[in-house]
Amino acid sequence: ESLQNDQGFSFISSGEQQMIEVLTQIVDKAMKKGIDIKDIQVLAPMYRTQAGINEINRHLQQLINPKTNKKREVKVNDVVFRVGDKVLQLVNQPEDGVYNGDIGEIVAIFKENENVENVEQIVVSFDDREVVYEPQAYENITHAYCISIHKSQGSEFPIVILPVVPGYRRMLRKNLLYTAITRCKKSLILCGNKQAFLQGVREEDTNLRNPSLTEKLVY
Repeated sequence: ESLQNDQGFSFISSGEQQMIEVLTQIVDKAMKKGIDIKDIQVLAPMYRTQAGINEINRHLQQLINPKTNKKREVKVNDVVFRVGDKVLQLVNQPEDGVYNGDIGEIVAIFKENENVENVEQIVVSFDDREVVYEPQAYENITHAYCISIHKSQGSEFPIVILPVVPGYRRMLRKNLLYTAITRCKKSLILCGNKQAFLQGVREEDTNLRNPSLTEKLVY
């Protein structure tokens, strides 16, 4: 069984322990090549494992949008939201015109004494609108350097980076991997454990409708 690299697809082998480091290097290289960070999306199936979404986001935030004296930030539980952060909307807020899965950027953070409402605020810019979040609504957003495959449904990204490690095993199913793979418009970078990926492809045999992918999975 093999995975064949071609123009729109590459596989980078990595152990679970090194996964975050490998992802960080891939994104760092892409940024140094001048690729817009908005064009790169890391997708993963689980939040809380050692190589899960939360850990990936923490490290990618340090790389992409590090702390500086000039950037305002706000700590919410164990997460730091910083001006310039890429964030994901987690629930539908029809009154504000934003919906579950929308991705935006934090453009401002206001302290309590800086607005008429007298509350701290995070302002997020989505494609065509700005939405103001007050502390009780902070749980409606999370970092989006890495997002769940589930939340990515309905979106497309030029470059998708998909980590696949044995620790994700109970989530790795063909239809979930198919969702992740079909999010990418230009190139897919798969990194991690080849066997875990191929095993996932074999689980729950829903029809794979992407012939070019099927060709890359040579049995």
